[in-house]
Amino acid sequence: MIEEETERITEFKSITRLFSLSIMIMIVIIITSLKSNLTNIPEIELYNKQTLKLLSPSKQCKLPNHKTLFFTSPIRNNSKELYQQYDIEKYKNKKNSFVTYYMGDDEYEQYQDLFSNHGLIKSENFFGDNNLYLSKRSVNLMRQNSKILNVNIFKKYYRFFGYQVLMKDTLYINYLKMKKEFKEDYNFMPETYYYPNDKYIINKKFRNYKIKLDDLWFVKPAHKWGGRGIKILESLDQIEKESFLINKYITNLDLINNKKYDLRLYVLVTGLKPLRIYLNQEGLIRIASRNFSLDMNNIKDRYVHLTNTGVNSQSKEFIIPNNDDSENANIWNLHTYEKYLKKMNVDYNKIKDKIKDIIIKSMISVYRNLTLELSENNLNDINFFDVLGYDIIITNKYEPILLEINSGPSMAMYNELDKPIKTNLLVDTLNIVGITPFSKNLFFNKKQKFEINAEFNVNNAFCELSRPRGNLELIFPLKENINNYKKFFKNKNNKENELFWAEIESGG
Repeated sequence: MIEEETERITEFKSITRLFSLSIMIMIVIIITSLKSNLTNIPEIELYNKQTLKLLSPSKQCKLPNHKTLFFTSPIRNNSKELYQQYDIEKYKNKKNSFVTYYMGDDEYEQYQDLFSNHGLIKSENFFGDNNLYLSKRSVNLMRQNSKILNVNIFKKYYRFFGYQVLMKDTLYINYLKMKKEFKEDYNFMPETYYYPNDKYIINKKFRNYKIKLDDLWFVKPAHKWGGRGIKILESLDQIEKESFLINKYITNLDLINNKKYDLRLYVLVTGLKPLRIYLNQEGLIRIASRNFSLDMNNIKDRYVHLTNTGVNSQSKEFIIPNNDDSENANIWNLHTYEKYLKKMNVDYNKIKDKIKDIIIKSMISVYRNLTLELSENNLNDINFFDVLGYDIIITNKYEPILLEINSGPSMAMYNELDKPIKTNLLVDTLNIVGITPFSKNLFFNKKQKFEINAEFNVNNAFCELSRPRGNLELIFPLKENINNYKKFFKNKNNKENELFWAEIESGG
């Protein structure tokens, strides 16, 4: 009896030890799994084969381990001239450093050869320790999973966290707030009313409205793009009661070949604290496919009154460009547009200066909302960048007017003009943003901790300013224009900006 009891006790102890051991093994597996989830992607065996070109930081850069991936454009003829003054080295991966990217949108697929040729490895794991998230959906995924994401300072996400403030309705609401305080400065958007905020005014102003050629208005859905849902206002009865805007139709237009046109310009915003804005030197001129007319017979013709390529490409009269100087086509590049203006004895540089002013002021108008969105989610803008599509129309007095801003404009390549403009834009953007290889063990190495504060953000901005820019021109802040725009930052979170401006103004 005693022997049986002893055996049972021994067996129980063995089972207990085995159970305890199993629990310990499970804990180890779980911890290992949690750690590996950050870096575990199928292509991990490719890390040791990865060869990169890295750009050494300049003397202005005070941040440690801040060598950044160096990109060159396969279709830019003057690449060597642009980059010959920079210290570029080849780097063979020997220390578990890696550069991976997550791509969640089909329209970026054409860039995969560019990335692989520069040593990036594609990851299918959004939650992996990727350096670059080139996806319009990344921010929404972050929002949904913010509690389980550990955002490394070297991660870069394409699109700002609060990009919704750039939509038609919120952009105009913020523009109006600035216009009330700075009436003479904020006068670059058409008269606009937003439903439901301006419901009372709209009902009063347009209650008995019937379409008039001398008083035309556009109706635009607030949250659609690509020309979807835009039409000439005929009466309030035609409008579905949803979120929409009513814009004054600008009729005193400059025309190309008797057709309405607008400019699609690309703007890179690399950070908010401090704010840095770049304007791409190339862009697209989008020309309507039918002659401009205010005749009542064609007042509903979208091919006359809209310039969106997505709309006009459906027209039989739409001409796709075959080369850079195709002046009969319905899409031009800026080079062709400048030649056209020169024939008209118009200086494009004067127009461009006014456009730069519009870009800077419009970004300042949404500045507070963007920074607030980041702080509320305990995120730093060092992780985010955005390429914005500015749609500008030109009057017959050559005054630019802002129609809207597109966050995440299409980077798909539909014609011969798209490829050089958009490829070079992406290359220049990534060079400026600075993709930094980092160790897969970074999160678990307690010695590698960075204090993210105002000084760190300013130092990061100075590192950025020394990188190759290609076709991207820094338009703010500049030593010569800081004082012009300081007043618009009134009552805004401005510590990093003021530190940055002081350094720039002192020649730092």
